Amino acid sequence: MSGFAKRYSFRSGKVHDESCKSYNSRPFAIAACCVLFCLGIGLIIGFEAGRGGVESKPWQQVRLPETLLPIHYDVELQVDVTAFTVVGQVNVTLRCATPTRYVILHAAELDVVSGDGTPGVTSNDGVTVPRITSWFLYTENQYLVLELDKELTKGVVYTVSINFRGTLRDGLIGFYRSSYVNNDGQTRYLATTHMQPMGARLAFPCFDEPAFKATFTVTLVHRDGYTALANMPLENNVTRNDGWIADRFQRSVRMPTYLLAFVVSDYTSVGTVSSSGLETRIWARPEYISAGMGDYALDVADKIVAYYEEYFDVPFPLPKIDHISIPDYSIGAMENWGLITYAESLLLYDTRKPSASRKRGTARIVAHELAHMWFGNLVTMEWWDGTWLNEGFASYVEYLGYGYVEPDVNVMEQFAYYRCQGVLEDDSLTSSRPIFQPVNHPDESREIFDSITYSKGASILRMLGNFVGENTFRKGLKSYLERNAYSNAVQDELWEEITLAAREDGQTDLDVKTVMDTWTLQMGYPVVNLTRDYGRGTAQATQQHFLLDPTATVSAPSDFGYRWHIPLTYTTRGGSFDEPDQVWMRPDQGTSTVNLGGAGSDDWVLANIHRVGYYRVNYDPTNWRLLIDHLNSSLYEEIPPDNRGTLIDDAFNLGRASQLDLSIALDLTRYLVRERHFVPWSMAKAAMNYVETVFGSVSDIYNNWQAYMVQLISPFYNEVGWTLQQSDYNTEVGQVLAISTACTYGQTGCVNNATALFQRWMDTNNNSHIPETFKSTVYCTAIRYGGSREWDFAWQRYLEAEPSEQNLLLSAMACSRDTVILSRYLERSKDAALVRRQSAPDVISYVGGSDVGKTLAWNFLVDNWDFYMENYDETQFTMASIVSSVTKQFSAQEDLDNLEQFLKDHPNQGTATRAFSQAVDNTGANLRFRRDNESKIRAWLPGRSRGN
Repeated sequence: MSGFAKRYSFRSGKVHDESCKSYNSRPFAIAACCVLFCLGIGLIIGFEAGRGGVESKPWQQVRLPETLLPIHYDVELQVDVTAFTVVGQVNVTLRCATPTRYVILHAAELDVVSGDGTPGVTSNDGVTVPRITSWFLYTENQYLVLELDKELTKGVVYTVSINFRGTLRDGLIGFYRSSYVNNDGQTRYLATTHMQPMGARLAFPCFDEPAFKATFTVTLVHRDGYTALANMPLENNVTRNDGWIADRFQRSVRMPTYLLAFVVSDYTSVGTVSSSGLETRIWARPEYISAGMGDYALDVADKIVAYYEEYFDVPFPLPKIDHISIPDYSIGAMENWGLITYAESLLLYDTRKPSASRKRGTARIVAHELAHMWFGNLVTMEWWDGTWLNEGFASYVEYLGYGYVEPDVNVMEQFAYYRCQGVLEDDSLTSSRPIFQPVNHPDESREIFDSITYSKGASILRMLGNFVGENTFRKGLKSYLERNAYSNAVQDELWEEITLAAREDGQTDLDVKTVMDTWTLQMGYPVVNLTRDYGRGTAQATQQHFLLDPTATVSAPSDFGYRWHIPLTYTTRGGSFDEPDQVWMRPDQGTSTVNLGGAGSDDWVLANIHRVGYYRVNYDPTNWRLLIDHLNSSLYEEIPPDNRGTLIDDAFNLGRASQLDLSIALDLTRYLVRERHFVPWSMAKAAMNYVETVFGSVSDIYNNWQAYMVQLISPFYNEVGWTLQQSDYNTEVGQVLAISTACTYGQTGCVNNATALFQRWMDTNNNSHIPETFKSTVYCTAIRYGGSREWDFAWQRYLEAEPSEQNLLLSAMACSRDTVILSRYLERSKDAALVRRQSAPDVISYVGGSDVGKTLAWNFLVDNWDFYMENYDETQFTMASIVSSVTKQFSAQEDLDNLEQFLKDHPNQGTATRAFSQAVDNTGANLRFRRDNESKIRAWLPGRSRGN
C-alpha cells in the first residue's frame, strides 16, 4: 500500500485519508480508497477491542513501562518561524530491557506521518527485524503505541524512526512561538521551548520522564536571517538546495527530555570566554544587546559558574552556556542545560536606569538557574516527587552565588524575609503537604512547583548546612554529585553522603536521614515554646505542631506524630550571634532543658538565630517584655536585622494562632519608629498586613491602623526623603521601602510628591525625572488617588513600553480604587493583543490583592474559569498563584460560602486544587481571628496612633 498515505492526528485522535483528496474525479478510485480506509479503521478498532485485560495494556499505566530504555535521539526539526509550522523526524536508539511487543513513547499534538515515511523499527544486531503491524495514540496518557509482529529481544539495541508534523504552539509550553515589535515597528517572531515538566512530548515523540536520560543530537532547519540555538555548540551548518539552512549541534551529555531546549530567532548576543574555556553568551533582541542590557547578566553568569565550580568542586561539564530572554514566557526562567531561557524583564538589566531591586532580580535568577546545572541537570531526581531537591537546592544556593558577585549586599540576612517568611505561613495550614509529595499521576507534577518545593526546600537545606557545618556540607554535596553524575538520585542518597561526610569529620552520632525525614516526610513545622526559670538560669523547651487555626484538625497521618528533630540555636544578651549555643530537641522528648549560661533575670533570651531553623519560637511573657524593652532602647541593633524581623513575624503569627496575646505582638511593633533597615521593616509589614486583610472593611479599625502605620514610618520617610540614595544596596532599598510605605498609608507629603511627579510625566510625556527605583510607588500612588485620566495615560504608556516598564505599569494600574476602571482592566487582560498572554494572570492577581478589587477579581475568575483553565492550567505556578492572590483578602462568611459553592460547582480545579484548599483554610482562620480579636485591636489602636 505504498500509495496509501495515511496521517494519524494527535489532536483529534482520528485517521485522515489524504489519498482520497487526489482521486475526487475517479469514482472507482474513491471507492477503493474508502474501502481500504474503512478496513484500516476496522483493523484498529478490532485490535483495540481484542487486547485483553488491563495487565496486557501497558499504555493504560500512567508511567512509561521500563521495557525499553532510550540511549540516544537524533532529532531534526524544520521550523518555519513565520508560518508557525514544524516538520520533524526523530530516530530513537534504545535498548530492550524486557522482551515486549510494544514501543510506547509520549507524543501529544503532533501529526505522525506514514506512507513512505511510516514509523519503523530496525535492530542494530542485523538479525531480528521487527515490523510495526499497527500504531495508535492513547490520548489519556499521551502515548504513541507501536505494536510489533514479534517481541523485541532483551539486550538488543533498536532504532525507532518517526516522521511527524506539528505547529509552533500559541501556548507557553512545548515548542511554541513568541514575538516582539522591533524599533522599526515590525513584528518579529521566534520559536522557543519550555519542556518542564511534560512539554517535550509536544515537540517530538520521546520518553518524556526524568529517569529516561539519553543523549541528543539536534538539527534545526530554518530560513536565512535566523540563528538557531540548542543545548550544545554548533557542529556544522549546511545550506540545502531549497535554500533552508540546517544547523546540526554537537551530541549532548546524558540528560532528561525536560532539559532539552532550542530557539530559532533573529537575536544577537554578547559573550565572553572564561579562563577555563567556557563560552558564555547573553542573547536578546538586537536593540537590547546594542544598548548594553545584557552586560550585567554576562558578568554575573561568568563569575557565578566559576564560583560554583569551586564551591561544589565539580567542573561544569559543557563547553558553552547560553542565556536567552524570551518575550512570551510563563515563569521566571528554566534551567535547560547549556541554553537557559528567561523572561526578558528578569535577565536584562539596563544600567542606564539603575535599580537595586532590578539588579538583585537579575543576579538572583541567574544564580538560581546556574545552580541547577549541578542540582537537577548533572544529577536529576528519579521522578517528580523529588522536584524539591532540585528546586530547594537552587533556591538556597542562589543566595551563595548572588552573595559572591555582590558581596556588599549581605544577602544571607535577606533569606529570612525573601525565602522563609512566606512559606512558614503557607505551611501552617492543614491543607499543606510534605516536601516529599508522592506524584501518582504525571499531571500532579505541575502542582508541586510551589512554595513548599522552593522555599521550604531551601530553608531546610540551609538548616542542614548550618547544623552539620559548611565544610562537611560541601564535602557531602561533592560526593553526591560525583557518585550520581549524569544519572538520577533520590533524597536518601544525599542524606547518606552527608552522613558519611559528617562521620568523617567527627560527628559520629549524627544520622542525617533520621533528622531530615522528620522535615521532608511530614507537612508543617514546630513552634518551640521556651519557658525560662529566671532563678536557675535555665529554660524548658517543648515543641508542638504550629497551626494558624488552633481549632483545625489535621487529617493527614504522620509517622512522626508531627514532631521533629530540632536544632535549637539560642543566645542571650551579650552572647554571640555568630556562634550561638545549640541544643537538639528530639521527637521522643517531652521537654528539653536549655542551659542559658550566665543569663540574669533581666537579660533577654533569643532563639533561632538568624532564623536558620525552620520553626517559630514562643517565649514566656516576661522574656517577650524583655525583648520589647530592648528593641525600644537605643541598643536595638544589638539584635541582627533578620532576628528583629523574625520576632515580629513570630509574634503576629502566634497571635493569629491564639498562642500569644495579640497585645504583645502589637507592642513589639512600636520599636519600628527607630528601625531603618529594610529587612525587619519588610518582615514587619508582611506580618502586619494581616490586620488589613482581616479588618480592612472595618472602617474605624482600619482608619486608626492607617494612622498608626503613618506614625511608625514617618521618621524613616522624613529622614531619607526623595533624593535618590545609592550608596549601597541596603540604603537604596530602605529608602524605597520608606517611601512606598508612607505613600501606601496615605502620608500627605508622600502622596503629594508622588502625584506631582506623575503629573509632570503626563504634562511632558517624559518620565526621565522619576528614578527607576521609585517608579512603582509613583505610578501606583498617582493611579490610586487619581481617576480615569491618570489610568488611561498609564494604559497608553503600557502599550508602548519595554518589558520591565510594562511590568511596573501592569501592577500600578491595579491600584485604582474605581471599580469601573478595574472591571474594564480585567476584561482587557483576556485580550492577547493588549496584554501578553503570560501577563493576564498577573492582572487578576494584582486586582484581587486589594480590598476594593477582591470581589471584582473573584467574580471575574468565577465567570471566566474555563478561560483560565484552558490557557494556564498546563503551566507551573499560574493557576495556584491566581487563586492564592484573589482569595488572600477573604475574611467574611460570605467569602467562605462563595469558595465552598465554587468547589461544589467545579470539582476539577486542576493545578489550583491545593490552592483552593488553602484558601478555604485561610478564610476560616481569618474569620476566627476576626471574631476573637476585633475588640482587642479596637481597644489597643486609638491611643497608639497619637503616639501614646
